[in-house]
Amino acid sequence: MFDEIEGLCDKVVSGMQVTTMTAATLAPSQDVAMLTAAAVAVERVRRSADAAQLAILAELARRGFETGPDGSTLETRAPAGEVAELACDTIALALGCSDHDARTRSRLAVRLGDDLDPLIRPLMDGAVTERTLRLVADETQDASRDAAAAVVAHVLAPMRGTDVPRIEALDRHDLAQACRRVLDRTDPGWRESRAEVNRRERTDVRTYPGPLGTTELVACLPSETAHVLMAGVCEIARERQRKDPDLRVGPARALALADLALRGVEVSTHITLGLALVRGPSDPGEAEVAGDVKTAGETRTAGEMRTAGETRTAGDDRTAGETGTASGARAVSAAEGRLIDVGATGKPWVGGVEIPRIGWVPGSVVQQVVERLDSRVTRALLDPETGTVLETSTTGYVPPPSVRRLVELRDTRCRMWGCDRPAVACDLDHATAWPGGPTCGANLSALCRHHHRVKHAPAWSYVLHADGSAEWVSPGGTQRLTWPTAYAPAEAPAQAPAEAASHETTGAPDPSTPTQPTTPDAGAGHEAVGHGAVSTAPPF
Repeated sequence: MFDEIEGLCDKVVSGMQVTTMTAATLAPSQDVAMLTAAAVAVERVRRSADAAQLAILAELARRGFETGPDGSTLETRAPAGEVAELACDTIALALGCSDHDARTRSRLAVRLGDDLDPLIRPLMDGAVTERTLRLVADETQDASRDAAAAVVAHVLAPMRGTDVPRIEALDRHDLAQACRRVLDRTDPGWRESRAEVNRRERTDVRTYPGPLGTTELVACLPSETAHVLMAGVCEIARERQRKDPDLRVGPARALALADLALRGVEVSTHITLGLALVRGPSDPGEAEVAGDVKTAGETRTAGEMRTAGETRTAGDDRTAGETGTASGARAVSAAEGRLIDVGATGKPWVGGVEIPRIGWVPGSVVQQVVERLDSRVTRALLDPETGTVLETSTTGYVPPPSVRRLVELRDTRCRMWGCDRPAVACDLDHATAWPGGPTCGANLSALCRHHHRVKHAPAWSYVLHADGSAEWVSPGGTQRLTWPTAYAPAEAPAQAPAEAASHETTGAPDPSTPTQPTTPDAGAGHEAVGHGAVSTAPPF
């Protein structure tokens, strides 16, 4: 019987495909009433599908694996109402969702299979949304089983004078209040104890990438602190608007929050410029550094051209950890053999950078930060054949700073599919265990502490391929691939210097075109790093 689920779902998908084509063809000729009825019908199917999936997740989330006494992998089952360790990672990979979504749905699913079991019926009938059930689950999260049962019975009962259950008739705010009134009767004092735990353990500040060039800053604060903070933000925002009447309310509040947060705080900035070790078209054996940056004790300007016939390699150059200031930047055109003052063009001489969990910072902003005298600037030589930092390695187990920097520049974030933890906050994992595998970039990848444990867990498979791609296979057989941020093909594609100053190259390489030097690409923020100057986009 259970093996018929896939066939039943195929029929539902076929029906939805017909519905989609019918709507796309005939919807323009229908009135609002017909369109509304059709939208409600499709919503009912979607909710019912959510119920079916949660019923499956209620069991899948309890399944785990452990290593038996003989070394074999044994499947385990967590107690009712509990989520097995690492089960959410299996679900996230299978459903293609984030770890957060997998955890949220798994916790709801196991409770729907336990103390909240009666709530699955209205979702299965399409009468309520999964979000509504999650609200009830959140309100009863720390309640006793008796209190949770009382809440479930109350919200499923009809409202006074009607036949409609409260869970269907009430909006989110009223439904939350209904749950809390029941808890007040069955578990007096629960609000104080719950608030104490929340304020002690669940306050946090997080960032998420917003619309291009922006970041969403989300804070969970004690209620009175948030109230005072918002009042201060609004007051400073009004003052800004009085000085600048054209400033809109939203941007004024954002600037006001930044003013409050940065008062009396000194923030240092570290920029890493990716400098390509390029080969000129006149002699493939000649090498030079494009966009070289002046360092302490040197008098060369940024982007100085090496003399003809002189060869510079990683061995006789300064290390990638040197620091200095960046001003008066210039770019090199090897084809013309002269310096180009890119400052006169009005275009930024560095590229933008994607910071994990923050978002994309435009190149013009990065350039402003680089040109500040108080900014710390380091450089990393990039191999034009790979687009990554020139190879470094060690015979020991612990990666030295140069090797760690290599992996951080290449990966920028955890290599688990869907994880956005910055590489600078990750462990460096040996794909092939040391000493069987070397401590070098080709055998190392950035894994956050949690996914480092997942990689070594029973029934999980992880392979770091020669092209830099990482292949994950979950216990359920789901396969996912991730690529390093500074991915490079076997042969670097050619591009013009002017184009390289503003963006990364994409598309197929042209072997007939000689490799041209590029201007340095930059990273910004807390040890953020830029993409390789001659790297291309991953194959997706």
